[in-house]
Amino acid sequence: MLPRCAAYGSRRNIPPFYISSSSASVAARHRVLFLVVFVVILSSTRGETETGPPRYSSRIVEIQTGAIRGIILELNSRHLEPVEVFRGVPYAAPPVGPLRFQPPQAPVSWPGTRLADTFGAVCPQKYPDITNKTAALQFMPKGRYQYLKKLLPLLANQSEDCLFLNIYVPGSGNRGLEAPYAVLVFVHGESFEWGAGHPYDGSVLASYGHVIVVTLNFRLGVLGFLRTKSSADPNSADSGNLGVKDVTAALQWVKINIGAFGGDPTRVTLVGHDTGAGIANLLFLSPTSKGLFRRIILLSGSALSPWATAHNADSLRLTVGKQMGCLPQDSKGDDREDIAACLRSRPLQAILDVYLDSVRFMPRIAPSLPLDNDSTDPAYAMEHASETFITCEVMLGITTTESYADFNANDIQYGFEQDQRNRVLRTYIRNTYVYHLNEIFSAVRNEYTDWDKPIPHPINIRDSTMEALSDGHTVAPLVRVAYLHARRGAKTYFFHFGYQTKESDYPQRLGSVRGEDLTYILGQPLVAGLPFFPQNYSRQDMGVSEALLNFVSNFAKTGDPNVPGIHKEVPDYGTPREKTRYRGLTWDPYEIGTQYYLSITLKPKMKSHYRGHKMAVWLNLIPQLHQPGDEDVNMRHHHFYEREPHYYAGAVRAESFTRLPPVMHPASMTDSQIIGGIGGGISSVNTECVPQTTSDEGLDTGDDMDIDDDEESEELLERLATRHYYSYTAALGVTVGVGCLLLVLNMLIFAGIYYQRDRDRRRHDRTNNHGTSNRLSTNSTPSTDETIPMSQRPSTPGSSARQSPLLGRRDHELMEIPQCYNTIPRSQNPHEFHAPGPASATNTLKKEKPPPPVRTTSNPATSSGTVKKRVQIQEISV
Repeated sequence: MLPRCAAYGSRRNIPPFYISSSSASVAARHRVLFLVVFVVILSSTRGETETGPPRYSSRIVEIQTGAIRGIILELNSRHLEPVEVFRGVPYAAPPVGPLRFQPPQAPVSWPGTRLADTFGAVCPQKYPDITNKTAALQFMPKGRYQYLKKLLPLLANQSEDCLFLNIYVPGSGNRGLEAPYAVLVFVHGESFEWGAGHPYDGSVLASYGHVIVVTLNFRLGVLGFLRTKSSADPNSADSGNLGVKDVTAALQWVKINIGAFGGDPTRVTLVGHDTGAGIANLLFLSPTSKGLFRRIILLSGSALSPWATAHNADSLRLTVGKQMGCLPQDSKGDDREDIAACLRSRPLQAILDVYLDSVRFMPRIAPSLPLDNDSTDPAYAMEHASETFITCEVMLGITTTESYADFNANDIQYGFEQDQRNRVLRTYIRNTYVYHLNEIFSAVRNEYTDWDKPIPHPINIRDSTMEALSDGHTVAPLVRVAYLHARRGAKTYFFHFGYQTKESDYPQRLGSVRGEDLTYILGQPLVAGLPFFPQNYSRQDMGVSEALLNFVSNFAKTGDPNVPGIHKEVPDYGTPREKTRYRGLTWDPYEIGTQYYLSITLKPKMKSHYRGHKMAVWLNLIPQLHQPGDEDVNMRHHHFYEREPHYYAGAVRAESFTRLPPVMHPASMTDSQIIGGIGGGISSVNTECVPQTTSDEGLDTGDDMDIDDDEESEELLERLATRHYYSYTAALGVTVGVGCLLLVLNMLIFAGIYYQRDRDRRRHDRTNNHGTSNRLSTNSTPSTDETIPMSQRPSTPGSSARQSPLLGRRDHELMEIPQCYNTIPRSQNPHEFHAPGPASATNTLKKEKPPPPVRTTSNPATSSGTVKKRVQIQEISV
């Protein structure tokens, strides 16, 4: 229609609606009117507009706290059905007043029908200040700055009454063919101090995958993770980690109420991203989450990452208590008084403005350990874990550059030199480890240095440094979780998202960065105009997003990402080549032997041992170095030789002069401590994950396990590293072995050829001598040569030389020629002879060139004399 509207060159091209007016101005007004109508019609296909009222759902859902009605969200795609959205549903009582610094309480009921048409307030938080772009780029890269410009406006509405969740239900509701639907509960990341659930729209994933998606808010910062009791108090675990308990309360709400929305409470998958993955992993290890979820997906984070937990809970309590006037200024931290009551009387803004010490690469505040009182006995935790940590399905995902946000814009654009690289690595190691810092620094620097280039480029140094940090604080801990889970026989799936759109705000050289995979998992490329990620995507991007939507939704439904879903192939997104890109691809599970993972790139395929050699450094070599040593070793031995500030690139923590218990630094954790909790601080695992296979199918159960966990714990990291090294040395060993085998084979062939040539030469010489002897025997008396043995013949004056032990082989052969020649049977052909050998059917006649005939004279006497002279000449020549 638009081309016809623009074609007003002649009167016959004007539609009938415009014939009544011939004025050019009227025609122009009509064109404008038509375009306005067209834009309005086009905008209506995008569902709810910015100014238009929402379209409410026709059904009313009855839940435990009352009736609720959602809205219908139309997606801008003819391939996706509408989604029923319930926004701002409270899952717990508002944590205000006396409920501040208290565990979440049951939600309050309401009368009548609640309209769930708007998102609830986000929890109080203090996010990064990006009002001054120049100042912001001093501590973050440009791509991160652009990302925060889109995200932070969605976090403006803050209130302590913030415990809400949002539910995205397929348009068919509980009447769909796949109902009851599998459920995905998404725990947002970004930081333990700021963020919210509603910016991550789950409508596309719900519509395409036919699953229910739930996003939620939880308390953050001091309000969510401060432990208000001293660790000396036996009930100290009850006073902290309120943010983790909020997520647990949301899972309990989902289990009770999701059935009314058409969901299956027995098929709940917990999804965590970044810091949310750390919280999800902690819930996976905590007994308080029994039966609340069946599967778990961890994206770019885990509880084993050094930034996932805080190990200075008492120090944080002391800092906040002193600034809020709840503890005396001379307090040493051993006061067991609970400061929660005092903090409830303080203004909210004062709590948000508390100054917390910060060191680079580590969070200012985070969940603290232990999570519960049952974890105080590591032996009990180990025994408990050995019986239960074998059945839940786990999916883990990483990107190429997980450390992108650790650098500023100048570092990303221009790179840096080796001195700056050393300062960055030295800062990370000092803030992460306690013992043998110099040795750990040397190991990391040597592993990530390209020794083939004596003067590397600053960009190459930047890339290797980012890879080192990515592996150290995110990738290696996730690989460790995968290995620990897979070795128990449980299903584990690992993937590396290496795809990057051409329209990205991030440098193409870095590959995918943290958070880019989440865009495709949520299906943002399939629908334009959603509140978050409002950029244009190519058809190739759509195909990658389709594949991830299928993998995630299939995993939520069955525990296997390969099981076909509703959409068995890409419909119209992309070319036919894009449609077949993932067809026939089987995602093999991660196992301790193969360590398979799916590489999601332009050409997806299965690989094994992700960064195997580098993972072995972080998971085997560094934990062996990170040991306190003998008791008489002074702690200064473990510190860096370089102590001045200019040797570091950021704030570092103070040097420790007291030995810390092993549970205080996760880098030296053993297998038993991990299975028993993070560093022995958490009770083992979620014991109510429903198994998908029985012990008859190959899963080891607690009753059938004959493995000694203590011995297994000591050998775990060694086995892991051995497998990593074998993956790369096996090919080298095979190559060397084949090379040696070929060398030996060549030597044997050369020896055989040399032996055959020598044998042929001797036969040739023998043939020549046979002809001479034959002629000699013809012109002399036969009885003398043929009947008398060589040893019994009378010696002659010239024969003494031939009897000497120093004679050559040829002379001995010449002496034995008459005897050997007479034993060879002749054939009818005078030019052929049979080689002597064993009597068998395989012996064949060999033809050799007959010796040249010897010219003789008719006078016998002269001929005999000539032969005698020849013999004498030969004797003299010898």
